[in-house]
Amino acid sequence: MKAAIYPGSFDPVTYGHLDIIRRASEIFDELTVSVLNNKTKTPLFSVEERVRMLEEATRDLPNVTIDSFSGLLIDYAARKDIHVAIRGLRAITDFEYELQIAQTNRKFSDGKLDTVFLTTSLEYAYLSSSTVKEIASFNGDISEQAMSSRIEQLIDEIEDYIDGCKFQPLSKTNIIVNKEEIDELLRELRMKTPDEIKRYQKIISNKEAILNDARTKAEALIKDATVQTTELINEHEIMQQAYAQANEVVRMATTQAQEILNNATMEANGVKTSAMQYLDEMLSNLENAMTTTLTAATEHYESFFNTISGYNEIVKANRAELRPVEVEKMLKEAEGEAEPGPELNLM
Repeated sequence: MKAAIYPGSFDPVTYGHLDIIRRASEIFDELTVSVLNNKTKTPLFSVEERVRMLEEATRDLPNVTIDSFSGLLIDYAARKDIHVAIRGLRAITDFEYELQIAQTNRKFSDGKLDTVFLTTSLEYAYLSSSTVKEIASFNGDISEQAMSSRIEQLIDEIEDYIDGCKFQPLSKTNIIVNKEEIDELLRELRMKTPDEIKRYQKIISNKEAILNDARTKAEALIKDATVQTTELINEHEIMQQAYAQANEVVRMATTQAQEILNNATMEANGVKTSAMQYLDEMLSNLENAMTTTLTAATEHYESFFNTISGYNEIVKANRAELRPVEVEKMLKEAEGEAEPGPELNLM
């Protein structure tokens, strides 16, 4: 069976509280609405009065139980053997506070108490008990904010009862009533009247206390807002300075990079020009050396060819002188029959 606790001060009970109670009762099998007895605060209504108000407001919810407790919620939940706490959220400011409380409860309960957040319905998102108390202290109408009193409910029931009664025969003003039913409504009305009067008297008599509490809370909110605004301004100024410094660093880096690229390009172009000039000089020198070598080789081989040719003529002449005419003739014939050899090309 799923059970949960909805803790709070409920001073007084508002329609925002009832909205959370009704919705939580539809989610969980059992819901315990627990009034906190906070001895560090001076409440407008006593714990007993707040319990009675909640009991009246939740009479139609059979799975809702009203209770009260003092001390830590985690200890109370452990005694009840309940592991889920319900909390209502109106705005982001509530979430920051409630999240811290929820994490603290889970930490110190060794993970045995979790928190379920329910966002308040839009029509009650602006409501708080302190707001209702302040409006009531100025005699403002809180019927749309706080739960209606039992006296108002009884009056409504009496009016509905009278509207439902039949007229006496031949009369348009006299009605037939059930004496027991009307007596029961009037008896409850008499019993509740002193309590209701005390409630409103207490609201009026605590007007100054409510105003002082409201002023204190307003001053705390203003102080907190001022601190947050100052921090935001400082953060904004720091961010602006950081952006300006970052932009300056980027600009300087871009300029330096462009200068380095330009210098590298100029150096590369200079190196390329020098290399081409050097290569041209080397090729020119090589060309001159090869031309000189070819010229010298041509002259040398021409001289060598002429010398060999002269020596060949001398050899031929010497052979002619030494051989008889017949032998010479035979040699010539033999030379004529032989195939000519490859021509020596000395060039």
